[in-house]
Amino acid sequence: MLKVVVFSGGRGSNSLVKELIKDETIKLSLIVNAYDDGKSTGQVRSFFNMLGPSDIRKNQENLMTDNFADYSIWSRVFKFRFPKTVNHEQCITILNDFIIGKSSRIGDVEISNTVLADLIKKLLKQFLVSLSVYEKILGKEFDFTDCSLSNCLYAGAYELLDKSFTKTIDLFNILLHVHGEVIPTNLENKKLMGIRENGEICYNEAEIVELRSSVRIKDIYLVDEYLDKNIVESNFKTMAEKNDYLERVQSYVHGTNSALTAIKDADIIIYAPGTQHSSLFPSYMTLGIPEAIFSNVKALKVFICNIGEDYETPGYTASEFLTSAYRYMTRNTKMKMPISELIDVALVNTSRSKKKEDIRYVENDFHVLEKLPVNVIYDNFESDDLGKHNAVKVVETVNNIYYEKFLRSLSNDFKVG
Repeated sequence: MLKVVVFSGGRGSNSLVKELIKDETIKLSLIVNAYDDGKSTGQVRSFFNMLGPSDIRKNQENLMTDNFADYSIWSRVFKFRFPKTVNHEQCITILNDFIIGKSSRIGDVEISNTVLADLIKKLLKQFLVSLSVYEKILGKEFDFTDCSLSNCLYAGAYELLDKSFTKTIDLFNILLHVHGEVIPTNLENKKLMGIRENGEICYNEAEIVELRSSVRIKDIYLVDEYLDKNIVESNFKTMAEKNDYLERVQSYVHGTNSALTAIKDADIIIYAPGTQHSSLFPSYMTLGIPEAIFSNVKALKVFICNIGEDYETPGYTASEFLTSAYRYMTRNTKMKMPISELIDVALVNTSRSKKKEDIRYVENDFHVLEKLPVNVIYDNFESDDLGKHNAVKVVETVNNIYYEKFLRSLSNDFKVG
């Protein structure tokens, strides 16, 4: 069985993952960090003092196949969000009515399977019991506005399973019959923040994602607790002062044994497209992960460059996606690891459609790319859904490169000297 590891963010690798799981000969492992703290995920992190379940559950949802009995129910559960107009009391009532059997529905989600319903009731009951305590301690109410029901389930499971993030993920890997596994990069409950080139600080992951700006992010950091903006801004004025302070208070995290083992055993390692600073770079700079990639000399290591720009990477060229990823991979290690040992091949899109005006295509700086010690494959990797990758073509290209490499290696093994 071919072992494939994908560094994944939230939604950027959707089509790629869905294409990979079609191949029954692949054992797929998705490595994901859990620093997301936007919207209801931020509420869960704040009240339950846990890592964010959002990107984890999105990837587990991607790995679901429709060949098990409860697929349609879980699919509806994962899609359900409380309305933006709902208030706290209404949400508590909706959940309680379901827990005590007064209703078999949560919103428009009918859960008819009694065994599954009992399990979900157990998770939601623990969620509400714990939440009532945490609300008293924090002196505020949980904001259910646009809250994902699945976030509530993950929080309840986390409380039931000894506050173990690993056990929580493993539980849903089983419940969702995922084709493969989702593995967290780390288990330390750190917070992600960043600083832009103009000195503006993004105080959490949500600000990196949501505060749209044409100014580039200069660096990202992990910290133990969210910093007090008033204290920081009143004491540190210049870029140099802010950088110095952030470097002093930053934390470091260690890759999980599961993540490191998956990487070391992989036949193919894929750096998926997606948001870089909020989703992918934090995974690359996790202690132990770059070393695990470097030590796996047999694996094909493929970097898939983004097709379009976003607010995290304004004006980035194709080569900058590669060199920036490399910078974060080597940021926290003392080992000398050339880029050619971390990335074998880069897939760079060449299509330029005029049908969708809001796509800002990543510039292909060929003269710079050609100087990198990385094999670059140029092709039209864009799907009909403009701005997104043609997953069939990407997977086909990766497979072809891998089997060419495998056959060359096999040929060398059988050479008579």
